Formats: sequence, C-alpha cells, structure tokens
Amino acid sequence: MRRVFRHIAIDLSWFISWAVISAPAFVILFYAMIPVTSVINNYDLLPFHVPHVNELFVLCVQFTLILFLASIPGISEFFDDIRLGARRCSQRELDQIEPAFAYLQHSADTKNIKLPHIVWRVVDDKNYNACAYGRNRIAIHRGALFDTKFREHGLEELAGLLAHEIAHLRYWDTKHAVISAAIFTPFNVLLFFANLFKSVPILNLVVMFFFFPCSLIIGIGNRIPALTSRMAEYRADEFAQMLLGKDCMCQVLSSIGDERGGTNIMAHYLTSHPPTELRHNNLQLRSDYRAQFNAPPSEDLLARFRKH
Repeated sequence: MRRVFRHIAIDLSWFISWAVISAPAFVILFYAMIPVTSVINNYDLLPFHVPHVNELFVLCVQFTLILFLASIPGISEFFDDIRLGARRCSQRELDQIEPAFAYLQHSADTKNIKLPHIVWRVVDDKNYNACAYGRNRIAIHRGALFDTKFREHGLEELAGLLAHEIAHLRYWDTKHAVISAAIFTPFNVLLFFANLFKSVPILNLVVMFFFFPCSLIIGIGNRIPALTSRMAEYRADEFAQMLLGKDCMCQVLSSIGDERGGTNIMAHYLTSHPPTELRHNNLQLRSDYRAQFNAPPSEDLLARFRKH
C-alpha cells in the first residue's frame, strides 16, 4: 500500500505542476500570437491565411509545440547535453561502462526485469555521480569512472550507480521533466525576445506587467515536483537494490557524499535528494529480492572492466 501511495503522489505532483505551468504559458502565448498573426496575414507572409487568435487555436499551437518537443527523439536530449556539459563516451570509457552494464543486465535477466536501451554520456567532472535525463540517456561523471576502476568492488559499485539512474528512466521521472520543459519552452523563447525590448520605456512596463507574474507562477509550478523528489530517490534506490542486492547498493551509497546549501532546516528540506545516510538506512531495513541471484561478476567482466 505504501508503494502505491508513493507512485500516486509522485505522478500527481507532476500533473499539478504541468497544470500550474500551462496556465501562464497559455496566457503569454495567447497575447504574443495576436500581433504575430496580424503581421503574417496583413503582409501575406504565408501562402495560406492564419486563423484569428482564439483560445482553441492557441491551445492547439501549445499542444503541437509540446508534442513536437516531447515526442521527437533527440531534441530535448541535445539541449540537456549542452546544459550538463555531457559528451559522447570514448572507447576506453565504453570498455569500462559496458562490463558494468553487462553485469547489471545479467542480474536483471535472472530476476525477469526488463531494462531499457541506454545511450551513454560522460561529464568531465571529478564528482562521484551520474544522472539520467531525456528518454534513455545516462551521463556518468568522470570521477565515478576513475574511482570505481581502482576499487576492489568497483564494477559492482558502478553497476549500482547505473541501476539507480535506470530506475529514474524506468519510472518516467526523466520523461516527466521533458514534458515540463516542453510546456514552458515557448514561454522562455518569448521571454528572451521580450528582454530585447526592456530598455524601451513603455515596452519594459508591458514586459514587467505580463512576464513577471507569469514567471513567478511558472517558478512555483516547477518546484511542486520537488515535494515528492525524495520519494522518487528512495524508489530508485529500492529498484537498484532489487537488481543488485542490499550489500552492493549500500556500498554505492557509502561512496556518495551530500551537497547541501547550508546546515539549516531549509537547506535540509529544499534539496531534491534525501540525506545519503537515510537512503542507506532505508535499504538496510528492506529484505533482498531473490537474494539467491545476487552473484558476483565473472572474471571475464572484471578483466574487461580493468583492462585499460
């Protein structure tokens, strides 16, 4: 029952967030399209007549933009690659990642768990971390690749790190974020062009009047999923434990540090991830799923993992 409530709470927070974000994005798009459609029709810039702006027309445009950005593979991932500073993997990095994923895949097969196809990326950062984004991408930090390479159970640790991120893909946490970005991307584009006129005395008042309250509402809407983000992290930890076992995931969490913006109560509750120690404790309280299949990696995988 607790798991069902958690799934409902996480998905509900995203639906509420989309509803809050969509309203101001719709208002801005509605008023922005009035002069645009007028210019297009008056000067015959298109071979066909653009319908007059009304609520249904704007809704169709908004839905089409969301469908375009959220449905076509590679568009949102391309911009996320730029935002994260993620690049494609070198062959040497793939030679380290693939044995860890092969170990993960073998464990998933023995437990009848289906894993998605993954596109790997690397972030040139010294942190011991990884992140999932888009439809099927996982970016691994160079620090995680370097640290696990020289540890006794490094392959299992890297596999555990990947399993946690795969859980975010499996539970649609990343796809929910793609939909959110698709909803407010038109607003961000319009805001960019509006800022070009902020030095004009009259127009800057118009920009402030329309965009500031809408931007505030969108900011609040974007924070709503953070209310359940800790649940999503616990859920991803439990999926990874189901794949690889309690000992492996506890070892991974022991290697991850916490990054806080301070030590006060607000810094504690506003962060998207729960404290690592509490995540570790949550796994310790759970029983392993099909523990008899939690076998160590083969010598062949270990040799491939440490080859270079």
